[in-house]
Amino acid sequence: MKLLNLRCAFYGRRSTDEHQMASMEVQTQEGQRFIVAQGGTLAPEHVYLDDAISRAEFKKRPGLIALLNAANAGEFDAVVVRDESRLGGDTFRSGLVIQDLLESGIRLFYYYTDEEVTLDGAVDKFMIAARSFAAELEREKTAQRTHEHLLTKARRGLVVGGRVYGYDNVEVKEGERRIRVEYRVNEAQAAVVREIFQRYAEGEGLRTLVKDLNERRVPPPRAGRRGTGSWSPSSIHEMIRRERYRGVLVWGKQEKTYKGGTKVRVPRAADEWVKTEAPELRIIDDELWSAVQARHEGRKRITGRTTYGPRVRYLLSGMGRCAVCGGPMRSDNGKVGYENVRVYNCGWHRDRGSTVCGNGLRRPIAAVDAAVMRFIRENLLREDVILDALQELRRRLCERAKAADTEAPELEQEVRKVRAEIERLSEAIMSTTDPPATLVRMLKEREKRLSALEGKLTAIRTAPSVLDLEIGRMEREARKRIEHLDAVMQRNPLEARKALETLVTGPLLFTPIETSAGKRYRIEGELALEALFVIETTSSGGVPSASPAGFETLRHPQNAAIPLDLPRVASARMGFAA
Repeated sequence: MKLLNLRCAFYGRRSTDEHQMASMEVQTQEGQRFIVAQGGTLAPEHVYLDDAISRAEFKKRPGLIALLNAANAGEFDAVVVRDESRLGGDTFRSGLVIQDLLESGIRLFYYYTDEEVTLDGAVDKFMIAARSFAAELEREKTAQRTHEHLLTKARRGLVVGGRVYGYDNVEVKEGERRIRVEYRVNEAQAAVVREIFQRYAEGEGLRTLVKDLNERRVPPPRAGRRGTGSWSPSSIHEMIRRERYRGVLVWGKQEKTYKGGTKVRVPRAADEWVKTEAPELRIIDDELWSAVQARHEGRKRITGRTTYGPRVRYLLSGMGRCAVCGGPMRSDNGKVGYENVRVYNCGWHRDRGSTVCGNGLRRPIAAVDAAVMRFIRENLLREDVILDALQELRRRLCERAKAADTEAPELEQEVRKVRAEIERLSEAIMSTTDPPATLVRMLKEREKRLSALEGKLTAIRTAPSVLDLEIGRMEREARKRIEHLDAVMQRNPLEARKALETLVTGPLLFTPIETSAGKRYRIEGELALEALFVIETTSSGGVPSASPAGFETLRHPQNAAIPLDLPRVASARMGFAA
């Protein structure tokens, strides 16, 4: 029996367009039956599934990523899948997944054809490439058929996908069989659309409209998991530009494609859009549409902006979240006495009204920013904290140097493997006058990986005396960055913001509280000191150090990179009133 006494893992995947064919349940049952029949064992924690994920997706595939990580850790001996199309539908990437599994010492079996996949020679490699090519070709043809089907529906004015405020998606049936889905005007929502267009044309702003709709409890558009249950300026901004409300359906402004192993959306040229006249879906007339578009274009000329949303110009903009509603903290105009100042306040309270968030506290930006930086200096960038962090770094580096005898052989083996892959990819590129972009990208990825591995090998072989010299230099650099922190704050707010982003490990929570001095925000968050030190190897062999002054490459006196891919060495819980 092929799997006798082997610890097995099972991987299954189903695309969104496969419906019942080769479903997850069928794949899992058949895979388990194959493993048992062949004498193997399958633990529940080693069943890896990716449901409703395209075969061309390689980055956003949690099941496959978990499988590869477990394989690298040696948690099983063999992997069973239905066939090569379950692993992927990209000629090059699918082959590399198979190669990574086999070169990790993991055996691979296809239960549908009852065969073991090997890489014993050029013929085996050719067959893997040929099968991956066939899977990719099948995916492309499926995508073409899907696009043709959607294009036909769009030209007929039928529902292509999703819901639009102001309309219902209505099924049209012949007996029990659904033959199409049509748009029908929802009169209650259409009345709201007409009101929004009319009031905007008469000069009312987006925020005014949003606050009024929320105060009146008018049901907002549905946004699925992304929805907040309230109207927002961005939702109305999109509505006033939607041609469907004047009886014109537009489809195909963007198309889906795959780049870098994941799905992305790219814009289509305007002459490729499909526009269909649908007078029965008209909610507003041409005169009102023209008036709204004229005002919108006028606003664009005044502001120079084509999208709605805040510009980040202040230290904490976008980093803070309101503790009352979860919305973002934004900057706005305010007053202290008779003086006009910039203030932080809750963006949802400002844009959506008190019905959505009752937190109307506005605090001067200068005072809040100063309090944040004061807390960081007094609680994180202290002499004793810096020294403790450096001592912890020294201890961990020495421990890693002691482990070099066990780590080095594994790293050397992986270096040889990556170098071989680079050589094969280079030969493939040189064999053609028009190098495929995929091969070039894969070569760059392997070169980056090789640089990281060589840097790590250098680090674990570095003598303790050299480590002491480097840590001493790091200490001097860290002190220098701390001394210049205030100067950075005053000289360039955007640079100071980058510095703070390296220290803050998550959003800052703004909670309105009462103090003896009046209403203030209690600001809470997590800070980490390791951003002042070396974090990871760069592709050039150096080490980027995220610091308040930006990013730079650090090397020890012998010009060798020392990557410090270490857990958190020092942290503090931010909590104060401002």
